[in-house]
Amino acid sequence: MNDVSTAELLELRFMLESSIDVQFQIWMAITFAVVVASYSGRTDMTRTIRIAIMCIYLMIAYALLGRWITEGTRIAQIAEVLNERGVFMPIWKDSGLFRFATYFLGTIIAAISIFYFGRIDKRDENAQGEG
Repeated sequence: MNDVSTAELLELRFMLESSIDVQFQIWMAITFAVVVASYSGRTDMTRTIRIAIMCIYLMIAYALLGRWITEGTRIAQIAEVLNERGVFMPIWKDSGLFRFATYFLGTIIAAISIFYFGRIDKRDENAQGEG
């Protein structure tokens, strides 16, 4: 990276940060779609479909997490080179932790909701059958 100019490194860093933000937004949209689809399709989805949706969702979430970690590592490398050149770019490390916590908890909640909403509907059917 020593052959790359400081301006190019700064531009690359901003591009990587933007990419991480876009990936996080994509994850949020996918997670919201899974939760809404699980709720709205709770009466029509079989267990097999629910398992397929969960597997696809977890694979997408894992792929996005891998890209996020890779790009975060590149940002850290760029920051190190910039610091060696006397260019200080502050990094708020807690933002990554909060983003990861949101990502982790949201993924678990979305995966659980796929099956939870199906059980709610079955309980409602059982309660109506008894009454």
